[in-house]
Amino acid sequence: MNFGRIDAWLEELGLLAGDPATAATSELRFDDGGWYKWEVAGALTGPSVVRLVELLGDRGLRLHQVTNTVGTMRYLDEEIVELVEACHATGIQLRMAVGPRGMFDIGGQRLASSSVASASAYRLRGSDALRTAVDDVAHAVDLGVRGFLVFDEGLLSVLSDLRAAGHLPAEIRLKASSNMGAANPAHARVLAQIGADSVNLQRDLDVRMIAAVRASTDAALDLHTDNPASTGGFVRGYDVPEIVRVAAPVYLKTGNAAQDFSDVAPGERELNAIARQLFLDEQLLRRFLPDATASDTPEF
Repeated sequence: MNFGRIDAWLEELGLLAGDPATAATSELRFDDGGWYKWEVAGALTGPSVVRLVELLGDRGLRLHQVTNTVGTMRYLDEEIVELVEACHATGIQLRMAVGPRGMFDIGGQRLASSSVASASAYRLRGSDALRTAVDDVAHAVDLGVRGFLVFDEGLLSVLSDLRAAGHLPAEIRLKASSNMGAANPAHARVLAQIGADSVNLQRDLDVRMIAAVRASTDAALDLHTDNPASTGGFVRGYDVPEIVRVAAPVYLKTGNAAQDFSDVAPGERELNAIARQLFLDEQLLRRFLPDATASDTPEF
């Protein structure tokens, strides 16, 4: 097959003409020169963050970022403040999911069994939902939150515009959720263009696909090293060094397989399993890519 003219068109747009046969080493880094940051996502609370830091400290591993996937609207103000303070005290970046999202409103799509309906269930429905989502962010900012996980492209663009206009703090950081479905270079680049400071790619991309995305954008990437059963359950331990090599700067989302991602904070058993997965991934990274360094400087 000859895709000559298509390849030329894509290259003219700054996109690779197909996934590369050999995945190039990324030359991009975090501002402090680090290649990667360790991240744990889930229903983490202040006390669970403190306990996880203790467990990781036993082997000298530093956690760089926590993403609470439940959302600010599902917590009491004092619980959010407790989480903000715990992360600040331990030097961890905090991102919180934005509500209300379609999963919580009166729309019926989340109840449908089809994959098409469930794929769009996290998007916002109507102007009222958009308004309440912006309020959710503004209120969280007042409580000290500076990092957000965003599930809707429209909301992402609005938050970016509000940040640029000075209505929201310039230092807030916006992450595009994997629920947006970014799995190709063009989609990832669009999300970065409309305001995403980091882009969470689909969980099942191979290393060549990730390299193609990296070639399209300078934005930090978020990639899962393991997954809960609901999103495949696979563990990509041996891929971690290659993910860091081709995707840097990258947030390594680790410990997902140890959780069911409910609204309940992980208990001692889950926290130990999360820490163990971090140790396993770090061990492989040290063996196969020893020159890669972590980014220990908080960005926000």
